[in-house]
Amino acid sequence: MSKAHKIVKNGLSLQGFFRLFPSDVEAEAWFVEHRWPNGIECPHCGSDNIATVKTRKPQPWRCRTCRRHFSHTTNTPMHSSNLGAQTWLLALMLVVSNPKQVSSVQLAALCEISQPCAWHLGHRIREMMVAGHLPGFDSVQCDESWFGGKAKNRHRRRRDPGKTPVIAAIDNDTGEAVATPVHEVTAATATAMVEAVAKPGAEVHTDGSRVYDELAARGFDHHTVIHSVGQYVTPDGVTTNAVENFWSLLKRSYVGTFHWWSPEHTHRYVDAHTFLFNRRDRHVTDRMADAVRLGEGRRLPWRDLCAAGPSAAKSLR
Repeated sequence: MSKAHKIVKNGLSLQGFFRLFPSDVEAEAWFVEHRWPNGIECPHCGSDNIATVKTRKPQPWRCRTCRRHFSHTTNTPMHSSNLGAQTWLLALMLVVSNPKQVSSVQLAALCEISQPCAWHLGHRIREMMVAGHLPGFDSVQCDESWFGGKAKNRHRRRRDPGKTPVIAAIDNDTGEAVATPVHEVTAATATAMVEAVAKPGAEVHTDGSRVYDELAARGFDHHTVIHSVGQYVTPDGVTTNAVENFWSLLKRSYVGTFHWWSPEHTHRYVDAHTFLFNRRDRHVTDRMADAVRLGEGRRLPWRDLCAAGPSAAKSLR
């Protein structure tokens, strides 16, 4: 008898979701449990001297120390949202359960909300998926890629494809990934990326691009694999196949799920993809819990989201 695929073992169906969370009450209790596993604490001052407001007005809890009211959404990307806890939890499950993410159109249909609301909702969930730390890798693969439309699809007066470069590094031992958009791919940006995520003197695998030529001079144990001659793994085990797999999944998200995204928000989609890539073997509920914990103290109001640029508000991708 064949074993179930890990996506089946680590997933949660819509039927299963609604059995677990039939209303806002159960969904709110889940958020509370995973945000405050040791008991409810005030998000304003950190006190655990909390009083429950029976009428839940203006909010469910009141801190006896700072005398401020709060809820499970206070000081998170859910802050000031009019959506119910069940809608938020359903959207969170849909985003973190799909390795190629979910578009705002799909999210709107499944959550029964408007598409602009789903666009904002999706980005607030991606705000929960930012790691917020830099690792210290001992051995890494590093590579760069570009995201954007093709020049031939643009008007002849705007042939510049306007692609956004992204640099990624993956730990050879654990498979953990780190990625970030950059303004341009140069020796300076490539070296800065490696220095940020790898320990001094770490082993670094790259392709034959000249932007990595300074790594050896910076003290890294630099090895290359030459793709131009059909080389993908050297006899010594030098390869960039893991980071190429990272790009493959992200580009399938770009082409198959979103079709296009605003350059101003590339970092949000990259952060979300990195979050999912690093937790691909964890159960969806564990990914949901990780996102809730990472979202502590973060907000993303509409005005800040659209301040990225005029194309961001118009595209609503």
